[in-house]
Amino acid sequence: MASNLGEKASFVCDTSGKTVTVYVRGEIDHHTAVDVRNGIDAMLFEKRPNQLRLELSGVGFMDSSGLGLIMGRLSVMKALGGGLLLLNPSRETRRILSLAGIERIVPVAYTGDHGKEQGDVSASEVVFKDVRREERRRIVKKHPSA
Repeated sequence: MASNLGEKASFVCDTSGKTVTVYVRGEIDHHTAVDVRNGIDAMLFEKRPNQLRLELSGVGFMDSSGLGLIMGRLSVMKALGGGLLLLNPSRETRRILSLAGIERIVPVAYTGDHGKEQGDVSASEVVFKDVRREERRRIVKKHPSA
């Protein structure tokens, strides 16, 4: 599923098993966040995944509406009994996530060449809490090189 919201924002959804990855690009502000939210929610209620991954490397700007988008998807995933993972936030996006304290609430991970800064966690090391079972489990198997 792909959606182009003009030049400001777009997203593409990729499903693999019970995991959905949404690649978000552009600017997430009060003009685009509603359409992105509606598109993602429609897909979530159709697919009912165990995990939603928001890939944010292509987001050049995010305001408080983008933070609301993330927190709202966390609530939806909890209601569905799943989890949320933020992947590869751009430097600009990472700054607002950090300032808002989102990184303490939602796991953030990096793949490939993203997140080479000291202390970054790779996606292979992320552990999240399964809200249905109240137990911890691995999202992906840890790679020897991680």
